[in-house]
Amino acid sequence: MLEIELFRFDRKIDLASYFKPYIYENYSFNTLRDLLLDIQANDPYFKFDGVKFVKINGCIVNLDESLEKIIEKCGNFITIYPLIEKRATKDLTINNDDFVKAYDKFSEILGEEIAEAEKDYYLSLEPLFYSNRVLKFKECFIGNSGLVFANAMAKKYFEKKDEILNLVKNEALYYIKPKFLLNDPFETENAIDELQSLLGIKPNFKDTLTDFSVLPEPKKDFSNFNIAVYADDKTKQFVSHIASLRNFTLENEFLPTNLLSYDEETMLNLAGEILFDAFDSGADFLLVNSSQDFNLFDTNAKKIESLFNRKLYDFYILTTTELLELLAGDVPKSLENHNLKVKLI
Repeated sequence: MLEIELFRFDRKIDLASYFKPYIYENYSFNTLRDLLLDIQANDPYFKFDGVKFVKINGCIVNLDESLEKIIEKCGNFITIYPLIEKRATKDLTINNDDFVKAYDKFSEILGEEIAEAEKDYYLSLEPLFYSNRVLKFKECFIGNSGLVFANAMAKKYFEKKDEILNLVKNEALYYIKPKFLLNDPFETENAIDELQSLLGIKPNFKDTLTDFSVLPEPKKDFSNFNIAVYADDKTKQFVSHIASLRNFTLENEFLPTNLLSYDEETMLNLAGEILFDAFDSGADFLLVNSSQDFNLFDTNAKKIESLFNRKLYDFYILTTTELLELLAGDVPKSLENHNLKVKLI
């Protein structure tokens, strides 16, 4: 059995969006598109005209992807919604005027003839534009799509290279890796690596505090704790054996560490959404496995609370090294220096 929750909204008549359930006891659809076409055949008010990509369970998916592979990844319950819900016009269809307008910045550099010739390629990158949360806080951001496009144009039109790189030299600091459920048809990571190399931007570096190769004999019981883990699979695996692991939506979103010194407000907005997402999951604390992540979340916690006008009541950040010390029955001296005070241990 396949259970589906499908985003529905008609801006002409609906005050708010909603998710409509669909259940298939038996099905034989090859692709996600085939599934949506069947829904449309039985529900003529549902529309997805011209849509090529959607989101499923928070990840970007091409409509022509294998439905079987999607189910293998997500299980028999999937939630389908547009690339960006707040710009939905009719169900999965969105108003992409902001994406189209962002092309104007390139048109000025490329010139009318080249800009017209390359516009279809630019438009094909639409899902990348809506894949980065930075857009919520900087409407003028050219998006991940603009960065991938800039890399391609800088390589293709050498005479325009310097102007293109000058346009995106600061924009590239805002890159956040897009989340594709199955395949990234744009090879985004390779394109960004090339672009950052051209710009002389050093890769974001994070240390790893522990690899869990040597574990202490547990002297403290953490089985009653709910722990959220940020961006580290080994840490999640370890926590799942000693406590209750709390998952949250943004747990795997890597933030660009270079951004904090360039645009603190945007970085703290991005970090704050992660921090409050973990807090709202019901976790007792957020566990991190790098000093950079600890500094981002704990050192800036008071600024984040002020920015979001919310308090992180009885919530705090622990590093993996501190957790291992606590497991061994010791109290790390570093706890005294936390901005978010450790109260439950």
